[in-house]
Amino acid sequence: MVSFMKVALGLVLLMGGLIIGLSEWGEVVVIRPLGVESAEETRIWIVDLPDGAFVRGSSGKAWTENAVGAGSVALRRDGVWANYTVTDVSGQQTQHRVNVAMRKKYGFSDRFIGWTEDFSLSWPLRLDPAP
Repeated sequence: MVSFMKVALGLVLLMGGLIIGLSEWGEVVVIRPLGVESAEETRIWIVDLPDGAFVRGSSGKAWTENAVGAGSVALRRDGVWANYTVTDVSGQQTQHRVNVAMRKKYGFSDRFIGWTEDFSLSWPLRLDPAP
């Protein structure tokens, strides 16, 4: 007889594996805050809207705080590194546009991860090519 704890642990591991696998589905870019000592690279999703490229930042995530604090990031997209300025464009209208674009681009992966992560608590960061 399988104990409840084993089943629960198996479900947690399965969910974790699904989230990791789905987060790599579709276009994934690598972002690294500039001017931050020992800044780590983070793999994230990105969408292009008429007014720029956007990523979702989250409170408590070091890469978000470092990127906003530094005001600039290096981004690897399609194998090419380029520098970008970061603008925090918090606001429900932009947040909604970014979340809709993410849902459209990443489909089921965005929906599934959204069951475990509240995207309404994230905020949009616009990335503009650095001069």
